[in-house]
Amino acid sequence: MEPDSGTIRFAKTIEKIVIDQQRSKMAPDKTIRDVLADGGDWIEVQGIRKHVVGYLKEFLFEPGVLDAKIGTLSGGERSRLLLAREFAKPSNLLVLDEPTNDLDLETLDLLQDVIGDYDGTVLIVSHDRDFLDRTVTITLGLDGSGTVDVVAGGYEDWERRRKAAAPTKRGAIARNATSAAPPPPPGTKVKLTYKDQRDYELLPKRIEALDAAIARDQALLEDPDLYTRDPALFERLMEAIGQAQEDKNAAELRWLELAEMVESLA
Repeated sequence: MEPDSGTIRFAKTIEKIVIDQQRSKMAPDKTIRDVLADGGDWIEVQGIRKHVVGYLKEFLFEPGVLDAKIGTLSGGERSRLLLAREFAKPSNLLVLDEPTNDLDLETLDLLQDVIGDYDGTVLIVSHDRDFLDRTVTITLGLDGSGTVDVVAGGYEDWERRRKAAAPTKRGAIARNATSAAPPPPPGTKVKLTYKDQRDYELLPKRIEALDAAIARDQALLEDPDLYTRDPALFERLMEAIGQAQEDKNAAELRWLELAEMVESLA
């Protein structure tokens, strides 16, 4: 099934399921019973057998609509039926790509509820800030600078952290601009200072140590219950990883500059 814009994707180890929010996959002459339970009265929901009438109630459907044609349903009803069908399938990873597109308020509230009840991991890509604040516990923020900020909480938490970090970043850029030494005249060989030589020799070990620290902290974050059990530790680990990554990038850049100097002296 080819994904369209505004799709909801579920993934398991060996299968990927795609919900088509444009609803082109549901024939108008089929019934709700056909779409949800292949014409039967029972459905497997995450491995549990349920009667379709009872399951449909969880998605705001009245019992009398079980044999209604898809063509008679409203857009919101079709969206809820798609959610009911796909949330019934066994999965441990849910990826939502702009899931709030074209959803009415009733279906949007329902989607927030089913995400909250979902046992696996949910990844959401969205420009809907309010929806993110209501559903996510970790935000990966992209601000166009080429970096990714990982923050515990929703969009507003990321925005507060980004604003708090902005003066520091601007100050660092200004200091670098004013302290940068002018380049040597063309044809002039640059000799390594004692500090340059030491950095050139020691930075590879420093980079290796930072890599090990990042890997260690990332391994701790793989515990799916860590955020619930100890949110403060989770936040410290995220900050430590971010700082270590920045230090590693700076060390690598410094070593590459020194390596070019060494090569020019050869």
